[in-house]
Amino acid sequence: MTRISRVGLIGFMCTLGFWSATSAYEIVEVNDPGKLTGTVSFSGHVPAPRTFEVQKNPEICGSQRSLTKVSVHNGRLQGVVLALQHVTGGKAFEEKTLHANRPGKGEFHYQAGKQLALNVRTENCNFGPFTGVVARDQPVRFSNRDSIKHTLHTYVKRGTKATILKTVHNRGIQPSSTIEETFTEQKLPDPGVVALTCDRHDFMENWLYVVDNPYFAVSDENGQFHIDGIPPGDYHLVAWHPILGTQEHTVTIAPQRDTALHFSFKKP
Repeated sequence: MTRISRVGLIGFMCTLGFWSATSAYEIVEVNDPGKLTGTVSFSGHVPAPRTFEVQKNPEICGSQRSLTKVSVHNGRLQGVVLALQHVTGGKAFEEKTLHANRPGKGEFHYQAGKQLALNVRTENCNFGPFTGVVARDQPVRFSNRDSIKHTLHTYVKRGTKATILKTVHNRGIQPSSTIEETFTEQKLPDPGVVALTCDRHDFMENWLYVVDNPYFAVSDENGQFHIDGIPPGDYHLVAWHPILGTQEHTVTIAPQRDTALHFSFKKP
C-alpha cells in the first residue's frame, strides 16, 4: 500500500466512523490536499470584561486587571477553536504562536514536528490568550518570565457547561523558571477541555481544547480562520468556545479546493 493510498483509506475510514479515539496520529504524504477557511461572528449583547483589584504583586501585575472572556471586534468573534476530529494521518504539526491580549504578555507557542509541543510562556501575570489547544500524553512546558511566583492549577472539564471534574496539576512555578507537566489520556475525557488558573492571581484564566491532530485553528481578531493541507474526504468539524459553547458541522474537503464555512455564536 502506497503512502498516498493510505491517506485515502484514512479519510474513508473516518467517513464511515471506523476510528479509534486512541489511534496515534501519523505524518504521511497528502495527495491533492484541500483547505478550510471561514469566519466566526457574534450576535447580541457582548458580555463586559470582568475587572479585578489586584491584591498580590501589584508591582508586577498592575493594580487593576481585566479578563475578557468574549472578545468581539466589529461583530466578529475572536478565540474560537476550530478542530477537525479523528484525523489519523496527514501533515506535520506546524509552528504557531498565539499571543495574549494586553496588558498581559503571555503566549502559547507550538513547535513544529511530529507532535503538538506546547510552551506556555507566562509574562506580566498572564499565561497567554484566553483560548488555545493541548494534546494528551505530550509534555507541556510552563515558563515563568516574571520575578514572582505563580501557582499553576489546572482542571479538567467535560464540555462547556459541566462542573469541574478534578484537579490535574497544582504546582508552583518559581520566578524565572520552567516546569513540565503532562495531561495524560487517563485524566482527560473525550472530548476534553482544560482550564488553566493561578491560585495566587484570580484574573489568570485560560482554556485549552484537547486535539489529537494538527488540523485546528483559533479565530483571530477579525473572526477569521484557516486550516490547510487537509486530506480530501468527509470530516466532523467542531467550533468551540469556553463561554459560548460548541457547534458542529460535517464538512467535505475536495482535492485542491478551498471550502468556506461561517459560524455564528450568541450569548447563551
